[in-house]
Amino acid sequence: MDEETGRINDTIASNNDDRDKVLATVAGAVVDFMEDHPGAILYAEGSTPARTRLYQMGISKFWDEISEDFKIDGFANGGWKPFTKGENYESFLLKLK
Repeated sequence: MDEETGRINDTIASNNDDRDKVLATVAGAVVDFMEDHPGAILYAEGSTPARTRLYQMGISKFWDEISEDFKIDGFANGGWKPFTKGENYESFLLKLK
């Protein structure tokens, strides 16, 4: 919540060192959602390029675990392709294998 405007703002950086906790919470919510909706395709993009990069770093860090159950594509250079560690993407599609 932006204290000045009273509105929710997802681009504010709180700098309270809870990044990993937030990412773990989001990952848990994704797993729960996909289990309840196995045919769904989830689209993910950060609210800023830096946040999209943060998502990519999280995917790369846990790629061995993630890739067991999920297929992830990344969008770059105008098209979708299978996620590859070390490449930069603008957004992601995730679905159960």
